[in-house]
Parts: sequence; C-alpha cells; structure tokens
Amino acid sequence: MKKVLLTAGAFMLWTGTVCAADMVRIPADDYRAIIKSLEVLQQRVVELESQKETAPAARPAPRPAAPMAAADGERLDQMADDINNIYDTLDQVETKTLKDRINLGAEYRLRYDSYTYEDLRVTDYAAGTPPKVYSKINDDNNFTNRFRINMDANISKSLKFHARLAAYHAWGDHDQHQLASFYNDGNAAHALGDNGLKIDRFYIDWIPQGFPIPLAITVGRHPSSEGPPVEFKENRTRQATYPSLIFDGEADGIVATVGLQRYIGLKDAGLRLAYGKVYRSDMNTTDFGWLDNEETEDSDIFAAFLEGQIPMISNSLMVFSYAHVWDMPASLVDGTPMDGLVLGDFDLYGAHFQVADLANSGLDLYVSGSINETDPNDDPLNVAYGTGLLTDGDDESHTGWAVVAGARYTLPIKALNNPKVGFEYNHGSKYHFTMTLGTNELYNKFAVRGDAYELYYIQPMNRYLFFRAGITHVEYDYTGSGQPAWEPKSLDRFGLDTTMDNAYLLMDVRF
Repeated sequence: MKKVLLTAGAFMLWTGTVCAADMVRIPADDYRAIIKSLEVLQQRVVELESQKETAPAARPAPRPAAPMAAADGERLDQMADDINNIYDTLDQVETKTLKDRINLGAEYRLRYDSYTYEDLRVTDYAAGTPPKVYSKINDDNNFTNRFRINMDANISKSLKFHARLAAYHAWGDHDQHQLASFYNDGNAAHALGDNGLKIDRFYIDWIPQGFPIPLAITVGRHPSSEGPPVEFKENRTRQATYPSLIFDGEADGIVATVGLQRYIGLKDAGLRLAYGKVYRSDMNTTDFGWLDNEETEDSDIFAAFLEGQIPMISNSLMVFSYAHVWDMPASLVDGTPMDGLVLGDFDLYGAHFQVADLANSGLDLYVSGSINETDPNDDPLNVAYGTGLLTDGDDESHTGWAVVAGARYTLPIKALNNPKVGFEYNHGSKYHFTMTLGTNELYNKFAVRGDAYELYYIQPMNRYLFFRAGITHVEYDYTGSGQPAWEPKSLDRFGLDTTMDNAYLLMDVRF
C-alpha cells in the first residue's frame, strides 16, 4: 500500500508541478533533487516490502512478532517522516518562488473620531419622507478598522501587475456609509461596510517594446483613488494617477499614457487618455441580469490629463485635467426610487500644483482647483420626479467650482523622528460636484458646498508605524454636498447654520 501511495505521490508531484508551471516555477535543480529523493525512497519501500513477502515463507510456522518485522516497521515510519520532510521542503520552495514573483504587503489602520453636527438637515431618499432637522448630533465613540492587502509583480520587462484589496468597517457595525456620499461600485472599498474584502484596484501596466514613442497601457481597475494631494496627509508617496478633487474612487477602464519629456522638454511630462465606465445598466432580473437594460443608459467617462514637473522646481508636480461624463444616473444615489433615470452629462476641468520639500526647507505646498459644467437631461421622467443633474426637473445648465489648498511642514526634531504638522482648506460653491466617491474621510470633505478647515499632526514611530491626530471644522452653505441629483438649496433659506466639528486620532501600520 505504501508503495502505491508513494508512487502516486511522486506522480502527483510531477504532474502538479507541470500543471502549475504558469503560476509557480520551481528552480530546475530543486525540482530534480526532490524527484531523485522520492525515487530513492520508493526503491527502499520496494525492497522492504519484498523482504516482508519472502520472510514468512522461509519459516515452518508463522511467528506473531519477528524482530525483522519490527525493524522494518521502524524503518518504514522513518521513511514516512522523510517523505513528509521532502514535501515540507517542496512547500517552502513553492512559497519562496511565489514570493519571488509576487510582492505582498499589508496595511492596518485604527481610527477614532469624535464629531458633532449642528443644525443638520437629513433627507431619507429611499423613504421619500420630508427632510428632518437635528439641532445637534454628537458621536464621541466612533472607532473604525481598515485592512488592506497590497500586491505587485514584475511579470516581464514590459508587463507589471498591481492590486489592492480592502476591508473597512466601523466597530460593531456592518451597514454604515459616509455622510454626503452615495454607495456603489465606485467606492465599495472606501465606504464603510461589512468585514469582507473589496477590490480597490487591480490592473496591468503594459509597456510595448520597440514602439516609436514612449507608451504605456493600463488596463483594469485603475489606481484612481487617494490621488494628489492626499499623499501629504496620508504620509506616503503618490498613490494614484488623478488629482483627488477631480476623481477619487474605484474606476474600471483603460488608460494610454504617452511620455512627452523628449518632445516638449518638460521633465516627467506625460499625456494620459482614459476611458472608463461609471455605471453599468443591466436588467437586474433573475434570469437575464447581465443583459443591457434598453430602458436606460450606461454611464461612461472620458478623461485627459497632462502632467509634468513644474518648470525649474524640483520635487514638484502639475496636472491639468479634463473629463466628460455621459448619462450620469440617478441610481447612483443609493436606495432612491428613481432607479434608471438619467440626470444628464457634465464636464470637469481641473488644475493641480504641488511641491515637496520646497528648497530643502521641509515645507510642502499644494493647491487644486476644479470647475464643473452640467448639461441636464430633459427627459419627462426627470420632470415627473422633480429631479435632474443639479436641478429640480428642468434642463438649466449650471457651473460650479472648488479649491483645495494646504501646507505641511516637517519639524527638524530627530529625537521625535521628524514629525509633521499640516493645514488644509477647501471651499465648494453652490453647484460644486466632482467624482470624489472614494474619500478617506467619513464626511467627504472635498465634496463640501461650503468651507472646510483641517489641522493635523503626524508622529512617525518607525518606518512601519505612525500616528496622526487632527481637528476638522466644516461650514455647510448649501444642501446636497456630494450628490448629483436636485438643485442645491441655501441653508439660510431654512434658517440653518449647519456645521461639523471633528477630532480624530489614527494609528497606521504598513509592512
């Protein structure tokens, strides 16, 4: 029996290695050594079992416990241990080879928030009931967990793979989402939810070899969340392609990047052309849920980004952005009874400038601006529901704008690992709306129609761990921050002076 099992094990080792060749490649020397060891052990099993078969025939009567049989049993047990050791070695080789091909990392964040809202007007879109006004809402016991798995691999000289999975939830809760934001496939990994891992990003970078111009093609779920200038407050390097004031979320699509430095002389210059899908309209039925819904429209986005280093300023970045969104759906507003309505099209324009460690002073500066122009749909259904793209059912176009500005300074105190202190301000006009779905804040600060102020302190402990403490004050001027549906209303009209104050502390571990 052991002979059969050992033979089967050797065969499975061989076939398993061949079948998995596209996934894990074992070095040839290790493979041959393992197979040779298994062959030697198999031969020893054959010899021992032959001795056990012939030994009883040489004796006139069977004996219950021969010393030879006991020794053979011990030897067979030792061989079983040897076989287990070989398979343990094989597991180690496979694991090492896998790690050589795919780099793995992880992040954990614990955050505590204590916030207070005053004169808060809340609309329950799903219920269709009149808005409620709360004179004061306070939560001084809000804890959240965020866990991420990072992966990347250099598949070949021209192919690179990247991915990030995330789980983000409030302690003891599984259905809480950010205020002033909608929950959908564009922010599933960034909005508070259940404990399951969500796909934040996964994409392939393909750099064609021998192409006449520098070109890179990115396909998959883009690195489109937590872009500039978020990295300053997050205490890390740049994490995404697009400035966060223009687009911050999870987007599926394809991006072509053309290197322009050799042609225009601007350092690190590049032009990115992106196509993606904001919303997929399907039947949502049991039998044919994947089919296109002919009664509504998909929502697509096209964007262009021209970026490079600010002339004559090192460690700097400037990005000029344009994006057009077709057929923005009302169904992105989670739970509304208006599923299938198309609000309209809109254009986004942006400019972003930042510099790190200005003139070796330890000072980081940044400023972003955006302009959005709407083209509401004149569908009779919008009139019937009394809604549209930043309208209450009419087809009047509107223009909004926003600005973000901030500074961060690295304190030259080596005993404290050079901590950082930062300040950030942002303002949004009445009709301000951009695709800031994947914000890290519970309250979607960059979407605010009003003013927001934040002061924070970053304390590094070592290369893996840091703490950040901050206070945020928000003054809301209009309703619907972060929402594309309905026309914003001045809060003064309702006699409200809506504010939010938040104090937070977070611990961030990356390894």
